[in-house]
Formats: sequence, structure tokens, C-alpha cells
Amino acid sequence: MSLRRQGLEHKKSVTFDDGIKPGVEAAASNAAAVAATNIMSSFKVRTNETDTDQVSLFKPETLTAQELEERIRQLKDPNEPPIEFRIHNNLTVISKIVDNFDCYLNRNGGYCWIFSTRGLCTVAQDELIFIFDVNINNANDIISDLLLHIHQIYIDATKGSFVRHLGLSLLSNSSTFLGSSTATGFLYISDPTSLYNLFPETPYIFGVLIHQLELPTAQCFPMRLLLRLGYEYQSYPWPLFSILNRDAMFTDTQHTIMSLLCDFRSFTYVLSTIRGLTISIGIQGSVSIRIPRNRHDDILKSLEQSSPHALSFGIVNINRQVHSKHLVTIQNSTDQQYETRVFSSLDSNDEQIMIGGNFLVINASLRSRDSPSSSPLDTQNTGNYSLHNNLNAKVNTIEDGIMLQIDGDALKVLKQCLKERKDYAILAKARSIVVEEQKDSTNGNVMKKSSSEQLVEFLWIDDDNDFNRGVRSPIDHFPMDGIRNSRIHYAGQRSSLFRLRWTDLFFIQCHLNNNESFDPTRLADSLAKAFTQALTPFTDMLVEAKYRKLGLRVTIDRENASYLAGSNGEQLSPFFLSQLDDHMIPIVMKASDNVSRTAPSLVLELIFYLLD
Repeated sequence: MSLRRQGLEHKKSVTFDDGIKPGVEAAASNAAAVAATNIMSSFKVRTNETDTDQVSLFKPETLTAQELEERIRQLKDPNEPPIEFRIHNNLTVISKIVDNFDCYLNRNGGYCWIFSTRGLCTVAQDELIFIFDVNINNANDIISDLLLHIHQIYIDATKGSFVRHLGLSLLSNSSTFLGSSTATGFLYISDPTSLYNLFPETPYIFGVLIHQLELPTAQCFPMRLLLRLGYEYQSYPWPLFSILNRDAMFTDTQHTIMSLLCDFRSFTYVLSTIRGLTISIGIQGSVSIRIPRNRHDDILKSLEQSSPHALSFGIVNINRQVHSKHLVTIQNSTDQQYETRVFSSLDSNDEQIMIGGNFLVINASLRSRDSPSSSPLDTQNTGNYSLHNNLNAKVNTIEDGIMLQIDGDALKVLKQCLKERKDYAILAKARSIVVEEQKDSTNGNVMKKSSSEQLVEFLWIDDDNDFNRGVRSPIDHFPMDGIRNSRIHYAGQRSSLFRLRWTDLFFIQCHLNNNESFDPTRLADSLAKAFTQALTPFTDMLVEAKYRKLGLRVTIDRENASYLAGSNGEQLSPFFLSQLDDHMIPIVMKASDNVSRTAPSLVLELIFYLLD
């Protein structure tokens, strides 16, 4: 076996998964973020200021009326650079008030006040973006409260508590937040397709302010709240911005079917959600539930937790390539009842044949086929497909989801098909399937419904790889779209003034045989220690070379083992690579000797950040 450091022979020895091609970096440039610096904090300078037990209290300054007026002028002036609020050496917030970001606020002649973090990625937390409508009267409160909130999220991340897509960051005991007495925190959305020059490098998530009365919905079924906000502010599928001092979208949880599926009081159980699951309504009222094959374990878990007489699933994202229309529910202000609406994107057209649903509820409320008054069960099996007909099944839209009523025998067959990862279909009478929302000058919204017999399908589809979109390798900008990764909590070696911190592990290729005793995560840990030990004595030189985000890609193969290290889209300089050789080569060779000759190549990439 021979080992080489990749790049010295100007050859690539890493073979990537099919269908993945290098691309241009999706995140916008950070050039505007490093322009003018305004320090708004009083803090102590510390050697290891990111240590959990050494992070000092951060206290934003309060500006006078004249200072605040000048600050707002700078924020609004397109010729002025963005303002940088420095929380500490490794965490800053970039801010600007703009009128050219494509959102509801700018489209209606208003301004967007954008806050964008830099540095949360160093503690394995996605960067955060907050966009507000401009409220000059509460500008001091907005700035100081938001910076304190971001600082707390950073501290929580150092302790292993992170906010992700559909996660929440809530206030602890403050009576007001951002100048509002009704705001209670943020609900977060991942939307890497939304780009702007103030946004950080991916991954990042957007924080949307929630009303205190909306908290039960945000905790139990956040997708419902997000779509409702999108419907309110004509932003499909959800707004990336926050409206301060707005009315609550939901004020009561007693009149919704969710009160049966979720515990709104103690939150001991919530609706089971499946990543990549889609629920679709056809133009004539047919219903299809598509489940990614790599979510089979999540389905099994939901089946184990379900009752013998019911089953329910919810979605966690919207596939805009499939759905440009979606069910949304609004709460009637007169009697608090929940009503169904259809929500469309601005660029949707009449040819769009599928409407998305938020959840599916299946209950065995109909009498069994053993009852004389019910139809006999007729099952047709074709390979991995089961079709049931002649059942007195019923299907209808309810709020922003679908309800399927069948008998107990059919539910048992359906659950068995899900366990065995088989497709399943059933013919059902559509009592009222919403297929379109039409505007009427006299009656307002008129719902077009289908009431014929419809087919309800459960289909297993290709794996869900809709994650890490827009993420690029610091080595060569190799796209990490659809590649599994693990976040590493608070790892890395320390030096007296700087720190190399390991934050991510990407499994570019990891298809070991079942009988392999080889542990890729243990190998990654050894590689990370060796990498930091090799480069820690030269951290000042790394800073000088502007190597802040570094990548280490390792290929483990008995015939062709190699490693590659780089930053800013290029390999590290020969000096640093020579320092790495003595540490990396023994580990890579030993690992390659321990895998079997028949095992496919293992390709890992580790991401490190150099901290001040």
C-alpha cells in the first residue's frame, strides 16, 4: 500500500458519490461585513474568552437620542458600509437597513433591518439571520435585546445546546423583548436558497419572532405557524422576517384537531414528524403520501409510539419543486374555529397539480370488515404494492392536513406495509377534499372541493438528501449537498492565545461492510487530535495567511490512501503540509491496513476553525 498527500502530484485520488459535482460557492461574499466597525459592548479581554466558565457578561451600550439618530442614518445610507457590533473576539453581528431585499416588507415600500451573525459556526451552531420591519422608536431596545439574545445562544452552544431548523430560542424572565410586551422568542427556519450579500456563509437559519400566545403552536407544530404567517404576509411558504407588535395568528388551542395529537399543556407528546415526507392533494382530490426510503427508521419509531387505532405524521419542510400551493389553517376571530385555506406562491400557475398538506391522521373509526354492514376487504398484491378497495373508507381535508378514516383491519395492513417498506393504496370516498381556493367578490374566499371516490397512496421514494444545501468544503469548494455530517461539540486543541476547534465531520463516502469492526468516528477523533497538534504551534502563521476555516479530507483505502488539507478553496501552503505529514501519515496508513480489501473507500472531511 502507498500513501500520498493529495495534490503534490497534481492528481485527485478521492472518488466522490455519483451525482455530486463541484460547484460555485452558494453563500454571498462576506466583504461587506468587514467594512466599518462600531464596538457596542463593554467586556474584559480574556485569553480563552470562549471557555464556558470564562465568558464574561456582555452589556450593550445605550445610545443617546442624537447618537441613535446618527446610527440609524448610517444603517439606512446605501453608501455607508454595514455596521459591525462586536460581542466578543469570536462573535460579531453585521447590521444594515436595506430596501432591495426581496421580501414582503420591501415590496410594499418599506425597509428591512437585517442582523447577521459571524462566529456562531465556531461553536457548531448555525449562523443566525434576523430581519425586522424598521421600528425607529424601539431601535435601542431592538439592538441591545437582540445582541444579548445572540450572546446567550452562543453560551448555550458552548454547553451543547443548539438551535436548528424549527427550533426555538425563548426568553427566560424578561417582561419585554425588542420593545414588545408580547414577543416571547424566535422560531427558526432553514432556507439556504435565500441569498443576500449581508448573509453569512452557509449553513444559516432565519429567526422569526413569535407572539406569546403562539408559543404552544410553535412548540408542538411549528410548520402550522410558519405557513400561517406566510399566508398573512403573502410570503410563500413562510416569511423570513419579523413584524414587531403584530397580532397573534393563533390564540386558542382547544378548537383544533391538534389538541388530540399534541399535549399543549405539559408537552409530553407532540405530533410525530418525518423528514422528507410529503403529503400531496391532486387536482381532482387524490392523495399521495411520499416517504423517503432512508426515513424508514423514523417510520418504525412512529409506528411503535402510535396507538392500535390511529396513526399520524407531520412534515418538517416544504418541497417547492413539488408544491407551489399549500394548505394553511386560520383561526376564526368570532368563534375561534380553525378553517382551511389554500396558500399559493406568487409565481404559481394554474397548471400546478399538487397542493401540499401539513399532516396526515389515520384512524380506525369505521366498523371492521367482519361487521355485516361493512364491505368485504378486497386486496390486490403486486410485488411491493398493495391496493385495497371495496372499503367504506373516507378521506377529507381537516384544517391544514388530511384525515383518512378506515377500519381496523385496513389499518393493520397499512402498518404492516409501512414496516416492510411496501407501497400501499386504498380507495376512499372523498367527503370534502379542498383542491383550490377561489376569490369571490361577495363571499370572499370560496373553497373548491372534490367529493368523488379518490385513491390514497403511500409511496416509498428515493432517499431524502435535502440537507447541507449550499455548504461547501473550504479545501476546494466541493459541494456538501446531501452529504451526512455530525456536529462536534466543543472539541479542539488549545494554545495560549489561539485555538483550533473541530466543529464538523462529513461522511463523503462511508459504505463499510456490516462485518467491518472499523469505527470511522474514532478514526476522525484521532485525525482531529493529530491535526490540531501539528498546527497549534503555528497558529500565528495561520492567522497571517488568513486561514480561519480549514478542512482535512482523508481517504482510507488499502491501495490508495491519502489526505488533503486546505482553506479558502485551495491547499495549505507547503510549509503547513510538511508539518502535517509526520502526524497524519501514520494514522492514515494504520487505518487503511485495518480495513478489508473488499471494503469500499472511506472518505471523511473534518472542518476546523481558528479562533482568536
